[in-house]
Amino acid sequence: MVKTIELDGRRLLTKETAHPYLKRALDLPDYYGSNLDALHDCLMEMDGVTLVLRDVEAMEESSYGAKVLRVLRDAGRENSGLTLAFPDENYTVRLARPEDAGPLLDVYREYIDTSITFEYDLPTAEEFAQRIRDIEAVYPYLVLERAGRPVGYAYAHRSRERKAYDWVAELSIYLDTSATGQGLGKRLYSCLIDLLAMQGLKTAMGCVTVPNAASEALHAALGFTRVGLSPNAGYKNGWRDVAWFEKPLAPYDTPPAPLRPFPELDQAAVAERLRRF
Repeated sequence: MVKTIELDGRRLLTKETAHPYLKRALDLPDYYGSNLDALHDCLMEMDGVTLVLRDVEAMEESSYGAKVLRVLRDAGRENSGLTLAFPDENYTVRLARPEDAGPLLDVYREYIDTSITFEYDLPTAEEFAQRIRDIEAVYPYLVLERAGRPVGYAYAHRSRERKAYDWVAELSIYLDTSATGQGLGKRLYSCLIDLLAMQGLKTAMGCVTVPNAASEALHAALGFTRVGLSPNAGYKNGWRDVAWFEKPLAPYDTPPAPLRPFPELDQAAVAERLRRF
């Protein structure tokens, strides 16, 4: 059974008010004190807990509140047993459009200097817009919005070139740091997976530069199985290992029907799935 704890963000704006309140609300152990690193460690030990955090906007405007919020979000991203909910923030999912290239590049820019993506240089808006067009000709490309502003995206793409790989797709997801640690990645990935199943895909794949605790926990929480490791698969900020994850989307007991390109799906059914996000 999941335990739900509601937190008042306005009580987390200063060190003097935050820590006595957190200690009571979360029943933290004595060693916690008022150290944010210790708070992170305590949060990482929680299992089956949902934290409902209100007045996030007030926390973001306070220098200390922003630090507490960052710790909460990091733990929510790294610990699959901990879920953060932000009821005051209104998130929606829709299909991407080529004109989203600029805002989505702002999200992707946060990752370009990391090993999370093996791309070295940030694409131009024109290049990114063409990628959206190319992907949406076959697969879903989803945009996560908060108050009308894109703060994340997820899409699928072909895993291999040969015809026999038609029923396997590789998934990618990127979130603005302000949208991490809230369970949004899990919901957005789940939405993408459901749409792929509607197309007739048999297998979803994830490719993760390891170590990456947040991404590995996301795949595990959604029922992916780690099926392999490619040591020293790429060089970016050093040699990097890549782990492969797979999730079956449908039985393999009969020859598959031809894959349905995403634009050919019933758009009313697609819209209903997006609304359920």
